[in-house]
Amino acid sequence: MSATALASTPRRGALRWPPRAHCGVLAAGVAVVTVLSPLVPRAVRAQSTAPATPARLDEGSFTVVRNGQRVGREQFSVQRTISADGATLALRAEAAEGDRRSAVRLEADSAGTPVRYTIEVRRGAETTLRLGGQRVRGRFATLARSSTGEAAREYLLRPLAVVVEDEGLVQYALLVHGRTLAVGDSLTLPSLMPAANRQDTVRLVLEAVDEQVLVAATRLPAQRWRLMAGAEVRLLWSDADGHLLRVRIPSRGFEALRDDVPR
Repeated sequence: MSATALASTPRRGALRWPPRAHCGVLAAGVAVVTVLSPLVPRAVRAQSTAPATPARLDEGSFTVVRNGQRVGREQFSVQRTISADGATLALRAEAAEGDRRSAVRLEADSAGTPVRYTIEVRRGAETTLRLGGQRVRGRFATLARSSTGEAAREYLLRPLAVVVEDEGLVQYALLVHGRTLAVGDSLTLPSLMPAANRQDTVRLVLEAVDEQVLVAATRLPAQRWRLMAGAEVRLLWSDADGHLLRVRIPSRGFEALRDDVPR
């Protein structure tokens, strides 16, 4: 379903690129907003402004193969920060395939629903896409600049909505993180695809819990998930702790395998 395009004249409170800095940014990319009252004792204020230390949930890299040929690599990290507003997940990824480079940052709440999202894609020295988005009063507002121009859009942010783009691996780490389905059970989630200007639904099914994936010459016990994104099947493997191990998209001849055993 296409999003509704906004007027070209920025509205009050509309997203701007680059987003204005309203607060400090942690190493994990998690922003913390603190409002201080002059009536609060200085010692309490000093304590309240101390940022929570991000907890590393996962980090590593994947080798990307297309039609049996190694074509690129993606490095990623997943961190969690606890604040007064609850847990925030921060995902980062940098990918290289031929002369194409991409960088993704995604902040999500504990349900995986996006709070902030940025993606930049380059081919050689040319930036072909730069997109930023953030949650604004029950909607997700984006501003994109590409070779075809600039576009601002809003999407209705439905409960449990997740970002599932056509490309990129770190998004799947968020999909399998913390899932506790029984074999054969499924979950349907609203999905956002800001880079493609679409929103839809995806269906996630836990197909097996007794498989193995060979990572760095080590056989690891794995769960196999089937993700239905439209008519396309995407297969995901993760360990019992939710670490992403392997991704396969048969219709594209695409496969990504983790380089090192999760630690």
